[in-house]
Amino acid sequence: MAEINIDITGLSETLKSLRQYEPDMYKTIVTNLKGSAEPLAREVGSRFPDKPLMRWHEEGGRRGKKKMPPYITAKARGGVKPVFSSGRRAVGREVGILRLEQKDAGGQVYDQAGAQNAGSRFVKNLDKHRAVRSRGNGFRSRILFPATKAKMPMIEQNVRMAIEQTNKLVSERLARGF
Repeated sequence: MAEINIDITGLSETLKSLRQYEPDMYKTIVTNLKGSAEPLAREVGSRFPDKPLMRWHEEGGRRGKKKMPPYITAKARGGVKPVFSSGRRAVGREVGILRLEQKDAGGQVYDQAGAQNAGSRFVKNLDKHRAVRSRGNGFRSRILFPATKAKMPMIEQNVRMAIEQTNKLVSERLARGF
């Protein structure tokens, strides 16, 4: 999956240390980071369409041979959530501390359908009304990636604010002598 990165040196290590030695402060910082990303999540979520295909069911449960999840507009739009990770490194690469994820199954299918099979009729029908086309090769995003990329200044501002809040919390705690 393609990623949008803002490299901050030392933040991951600082958060790991705080999680170990100051769990309350760590929780506060995580809450602040997620909170700062909420407006972005709402903005990106609002870009999911009312009804992507005419016969995509809206009731609960999965239907058909391939067990298609329902596409419910409110759930697809509200399903975009900021997710915090501890910054642990995967083998050979770093993992970001904050990302947006689509938590709704119907929203996930809409956003990423075509990652493995870009030539199917379903994917062609989804692409018919969108500027973004399926490329295959294991990556595909109709909404999350383009909308997030378009909001880079907002993301950078939120990350700066979160870092400033973290610095302030750590400085206050150090001034009090823990």
